Amino acid sequence: MKLTFRGAAGTVTGSRILFDHHHFKGLVDCGLFQGPRDFRQLNWLDQPDLNQAQCVLLTHAHIDHSGYLPRLYKNGFRGPIYCSAPTSDLLPIMLLDAAKLQEEDAYFANKIRHSRHDPALPLYQEVDALGCNRLIHATPWNEWTPLSESLSFRLSRSGHILGSAYIQLAATNSNSSKIVTFSGDLGSPSPPILREAEAIQNTDVLVVESTYGNRALPRTNVSENLALVINKVIGRGGTLIIPAFSVGRTQDLLYLISQLKKKQHIKSCPVYLDSPMAHRVTEVYLKNLPELKEDFTGNDIEEALGKAVFKPTLSPDDSMLLCMSDEPKIVISASGMLQGGRVLHHLKMKLPHEKNGVLFVGYQGMGTKGRLLKDGLTKIRLHHTDVDVEAEIFSIDGLSAHADSNEIIAWLQRFQQEPELTLINHGEPEASQALAYRITHELGWKNVRRPELNETFDLS
Repeated sequence: MKLTFRGAAGTVTGSRILFDHHHFKGLVDCGLFQGPRDFRQLNWLDQPDLNQAQCVLLTHAHIDHSGYLPRLYKNGFRGPIYCSAPTSDLLPIMLLDAAKLQEEDAYFANKIRHSRHDPALPLYQEVDALGCNRLIHATPWNEWTPLSESLSFRLSRSGHILGSAYIQLAATNSNSSKIVTFSGDLGSPSPPILREAEAIQNTDVLVVESTYGNRALPRTNVSENLALVINKVIGRGGTLIIPAFSVGRTQDLLYLISQLKKKQHIKSCPVYLDSPMAHRVTEVYLKNLPELKEDFTGNDIEEALGKAVFKPTLSPDDSMLLCMSDEPKIVISASGMLQGGRVLHHLKMKLPHEKNGVLFVGYQGMGTKGRLLKDGLTKIRLHHTDVDVEAEIFSIDGLSAHADSNEIIAWLQRFQQEPELTLINHGEPEASQALAYRITHELGWKNVRRPELNETFDLS
């Protein structure tokens, strides 16, 4: 078998790994590059070998892992897209939203003539996202599914978001076999509402993520810190804006806020969920109660994720009225890294006023507006307008759905023996380098590599 890293090598976004075994080609993940222009331009590169893929195996529904699927469809792909059942519920929502954003960005660029191209075109359209829906195959947990006579795969829960999976490929030759494990995005050991990740004890080749490969996240006192931020901003009459991914982080926040309200640890204030997609995703969570922690009762989680806790703003008019409102409130809105979405309108209105606050609760990719704001930028460009940053910026890293460096090492320590080859991807260079050092020096693993973009590894 050969593996070629077509994305998420030296960066966090654009996860695409091409595998080729006995002339059967497939992809593990098919994500969008996000962040700076140089990364986003990679989405437009012609990659003929991707179009030769006969299937896609999807670890989870986040756009940096799934958002290139409609482009693949546009280029002629008609093979099966295998994923877990919860991911099969989430994926149509995610891809249609991504397609709408592509079309809106192209329309806006043409309207104000802010593009190097005339006309500006979307990477793909809604019709391409809808086409992908017909290709989705929901796959049971922990069952081997054949792809060819010599290749099969299975999915195991990874604890990152609803439906997220490790993928194991079993490849056989005439006189040998090999198992290749792809971690996808590893979840924290104790996610707020999801069931914990399942253990994997053996593999011949391991591809492991390194988003936080150089950091230990403060997992303790997360609820207490959240309460402190809420009370500080609401107490001075401000609006607290929480940019959050529609899948995973939003539902965790709703649950934590509901618990704080129930215990009367935070000041009374309305909570608005200003993201139609996050609202639809939350309904998918309620549909998949068996995927949530076993000690939850149906009433617990339905109350936490229900409209008794938050007020949805579904129409654009309601969203704009909310932006202009000056009442003390919490607004949870997408996108999580400020790369688009309704959250930008809220920031444009609220950032210039020091009584307001912005709370980051997830990873902010290199070059994104979220990273710039989190790193202390005093003026930020939103919708082609320079906006002063007077609002207070907060961060609670312990809410991240990614395993940190210590948690990744602990996961690796559960393997019964060292893999023949360990490949570290899905991390910025400093993070993947730090994780490689720890794996080599603390675990004693010898064959540890950091793939470069478009590098191929022959596993035979």
